[in-house]
Amino acid sequence: MSDIIYSDNEILIVNKASGEDSERLASALGVFPCHRLDKATRGLLLLAKTKRAAAALCAPGSVKKKYIAVLEGKPEQKSGRLEDLLWHDPKTNKSYVVDRERAGVKRALLKYRVIAETEDTFTAECDLLTGRTHQIRVQFASRRHPVCGDRRYGAKTGGELRLRCSKLEFTHPLTGEKLSFEI
Repeated sequence: MSDIIYSDNEILIVNKASGEDSERLASALGVFPCHRLDKATRGLLLLAKTKRAAAALCAPGSVKKKYIAVLEGKPEQKSGRLEDLLWHDPKTNKSYVVDRERAGVKRALLKYRVIAETEDTFTAECDLLTGRTHQIRVQFASRRHPVCGDRRYGAKTGGELRLRCSKLEFTHPLTGEKLSFEI
């Protein structure tokens, strides 16, 4: 069950639980989703209560998002930038890193920094610079570092997907105030 983090007349921020569908949650609450999280991904989800707020907050680049991902393996670098071409197959709901542009292929870009390590895993804070379907999951998996629990993209570990949207930053659509929420 998702918890409400913040609410006013224009916006609603919830801490979405793993297993909940972003669009169904927005529909059940009678609001507009400003971005979406994969069903298995948990974390902060920004929703608009009015059409005016939705128009402002759903525009590309209007919301900065940070994610925390627990990844299998050992990192090659403590920080970096991942840039790939991704193609999403809607029939299988799976994304792939591809080597050339063609119809349906989109550029995917993220920055990351390692914030913790164990013997078999590392935790990375990821700044999404583009928002593509399964972007963090497929970009790291293509480098042999699938998100823990992500069997779809080759994780050896089972259990819950270890990916969450940990921070949102945006400008309030009515007041113009810069807002930041973090869990």
